[in-house]
Amino acid sequence: MSNLGVAAIIFYSLLKISSAGDILVQTNEDQCTAFTSCTSCISKGACTWCITKSLCTQQQCGNDNVIYPKNIQALLTGAEFCPRIVESPERIFKHSDVHIFVVKLTQIYLYMAFTPWQCKIRVGDQDFEIKGILLGDSVYCEAFELKNDSDQAYIEGNVKVLWNLKKAFDGSVSFKICRCDLEPNCLACVKNKSK
Repeated sequence: MSNLGVAAIIFYSLLKISSAGDILVQTNEDQCTAFTSCTSCISKGACTWCITKSLCTQQQCGNDNVIYPKNIQALLTGAEFCPRIVESPERIFKHSDVHIFVVKLTQIYLYMAFTPWQCKIRVGDQDFEIKGILLGDSVYCEAFELKNDSDQAYIEGNVKVLWNLKKAFDGSVSFKICRCDLEPNCLACVKNKSK
């Protein structure tokens, strides 16, 4: 095989087609791609966050909107520009409650609003993806039955928000589901008895 053929194979193996359809050259030197959240990405001085691609890279966003680390002088610098879930206190639900999660967001870029939305709910070690709808600055998740089928009094869970069906906002909303038969003093069980 000629040197030109070998070079073509090597170059082709370095190409990566992103979900946004752009071709990026990715080398082994780009350690930034290991980060999956905007906040963790830009905490590293050499990494930038490609907003539309939802990708951490080392200055290879192409024509994408870019969030830079604080040490770079640019229009969008620092974690305050990262698309993220607004922190909220942990909630407690009783087993078999049906709940509509309302997740408040910040840094929603205009083009995100016109994409499909999803809520990814994790209960214990199980993931469920359900439809969501963006209204104002919050995503409303479809009604979901919260179950604790474990032998533990409490099981932990969280809700993440995905825009364009697969691109996650930073952060999550945490919750616990309690079994009233194992923990009758659980706050969610006590509230139910007082009604």
